[in-house]
Amino acid sequence: MFPTNDLPGRNPQKNMKLILLTGFLGSGKTTLLKRLLKEFEDTKIGVLMNEFGETSIDGQLIQTEEFDLIELTNGSIFCACLKENFIKGMAEFLTRDLEIVFVESSGVADPSNMGVVLETVTKISGASYDYAGSLCIVDGLYFLKQFDVIPALEKQIAYASTVIINKADLQTPAVLMEIKEKIRKINVDVSIYQTSFCNVPIREMVLGMNEKQIVAQPSTNTWESRPKTKILKTEAILDFEKFSGFLQEIKYSTHRIKGFVRTTQGVFEVSCVNDFAVMNPWNRPIDETEVVFISSVGIKMTSDLLKFWKMFFGETAFKI
Repeated sequence: MFPTNDLPGRNPQKNMKLILLTGFLGSGKTTLLKRLLKEFEDTKIGVLMNEFGETSIDGQLIQTEEFDLIELTNGSIFCACLKENFIKGMAEFLTRDLEIVFVESSGVADPSNMGVVLETVTKISGASYDYAGSLCIVDGLYFLKQFDVIPALEKQIAYASTVIINKADLQTPAVLMEIKEKIRKINVDVSIYQTSFCNVPIREMVLGMNEKQIVAQPSTNTWESRPKTKILKTEAILDFEKFSGFLQEIKYSTHRIKGFVRTTQGVFEVSCVNDFAVMNPWNRPIDETEVVFISSVGIKMTSDLLKFWKMFFGETAFKI
């Protein structure tokens, strides 16, 4: 794509491969990333992660010493609000001895201006990536409900080289067929995999990816259009049953909930997409409960957070 200069630790004859991972909040990007890391454990890889919020949850979920990780927080990597940090992160990886870089974007990322980003990285670093394209994960359970209200979803599919329809086990065959038809209308040539828990032939899929050439367009993401994020923190150890009840109430006011909570039954990882919520035991200690709530209507979400917290925990100290 662009000529690569001779950087320390790099083979100037071979560009570093770059693959973008997209998909709306909770579709399964971190699950796929875990599978990618396992499948390519014999490969020198880098991971650039973007969290939507000022705290990192996904970084803890894939924490390991076997790859280089750069995390960005508080925005979407293709939103004007954070693009500069993203470009710096990509340029930093080009100075390292890596073969593949995976970029896990935030769920609201619009990849329309990826070409501009890559050109800028080349200008400031003197090197370039071999961009293999975008791998988009579609939430088979909620995609049709989300599509009309989240503009970035159409852009994620349009710019994808490969689409994975995830959570297929939770959806009917008729709806899955409707999802495929909608994807084909947006991107007629895209490769489509239908699965659960992102169980796909990963190595074959990644090595066979080719960049999809589309004319760059302005991103739909701005400060004004971004979903709103609140982070709830408390040092209190919460009653497990009460927190479960709190989660079941507040989930209807959000697109996505994720984080870690200290309870009377131990530490749990919290994960919620729309009205589907789970709490999984977490075997690492945490200093305090820290849970991220994401919604398109920030005022209502904040109001409901305060109301339901008081309902279940009374005057227990917390901050958001």
